[in-house]
Amino acid sequence: MSTRVLSSICCIPLLVGALVGCQTVTPKTTAENTATSANTLQQTSDSATLSPSYWRVQSMAGRDVTDLIEASVAFSDRKVSGRAGCNFFFANYQEAEDRLRIAQITTSKKICFSAVMHQEQLLLKLLADAERFERDDAGQLLIYSQSTSAPTVLKPIARTEMSVLASAR
Repeated sequence: MSTRVLSSICCIPLLVGALVGCQTVTPKTTAENTATSANTLQQTSDSATLSPSYWRVQSMAGRDVTDLIEASVAFSDRKVSGRAGCNFFFANYQEAEDRLRIAQITTSKKICFSAVMHQEQLLLKLLADAERFERDDAGQLLIYSQSTSAPTVLKPIARTEMSVLASAR
């Protein structure tokens, strides 16, 4: 066999491994959370506390991630969307007082570096497991999830910064 054919054959497993290893797994809430969301949360009015608002992820599970990923989150008209690292995501959400439920999250499926993919999957899980939120004295959004005791901390940004974060990588 020629060297060209052999090198092509040798690269196929690497390509397949990279594609399969980087697919985003869509986080799903448990059946219990889905039932709780449907049964206990009332849909909020158009003047919802979170809508419209735009955020940059600062920390997850108690760890500063600003040097690891550029992730953004937007809440508008009972929809949440943004960039989780290198992939985009969107879902519906409900809020009532300080409670927050985010429905099944859908993502794009770009190939990412494994470190970015790990942080991205963590963010998506924390959002899918969200239970409540609050704002601290600095105006940051704290999202508490059943996955960890430390909140996901988001810093407010202007809507125009959302597109900058989306095209940064």
